[in-house]
Amino acid sequence: MFTGLVEEVGIITNHINTKDGIEIEINSDIIMEDLKVNDSISCSGICLTVTSINDSNFKVQIVEETLSRTTARTWQVGTKINLERSLLPSSRMGGHFVQGHVDRVIKLIKIIPGQDSAVWHFAQTSDIDKYIVEKGSICLDGISLTIALKEKEYFSVALIPHTLSVTTWKQKKVGELINVEVDIMAKYMESLLGV
Repeated sequence: MFTGLVEEVGIITNHINTKDGIEIEINSDIIMEDLKVNDSISCSGICLTVTSINDSNFKVQIVEETLSRTTARTWQVGTKINLERSLLPSSRMGGHFVQGHVDRVIKLIKIIPGQDSAVWHFAQTSDIDKYIVEKGSICLDGISLTIALKEKEYFSVALIPHTLSVTTWKQKKVGELINVEVDIMAKYMESLLGV
């Protein structure tokens, strides 16, 4: 479980194809401080298990199922990714409950820059439309964000300067695909109500 508050931007330093998917090595500083094998790390919103650690790098394996529904299939050496360690019982809950179970990828269709901040529009898709509500939470590439506006064809989020400066988002361009995880509470509510 995560909060959607990015701790650090890591860089992929090695990428190996395996018979079951890929293995990547990620360079980081903050994440490495108390990292152990078997820890869960949110890598741009994808919950991955640490399989080995050395100096300032850690490795994770990504299987075909995950590759088929996330942006991990596009990652290469040099790709920057948002990193967050899993939530501790003593941690503050600054974002919202994020599992790291990506629902799908969506396309960034417009960026409206402000003086320091920006409004970002994402293409709406029928499979997640019912979970998108104005002022509700959404996780995009591992970042907990508030939905600012919902329209038929798109929804938007507003990014503050701090978020732009400490995540991979300052590099994003229109047309890029983004990992999305809708609010798990909405899914549980749907299941409980039998909708």
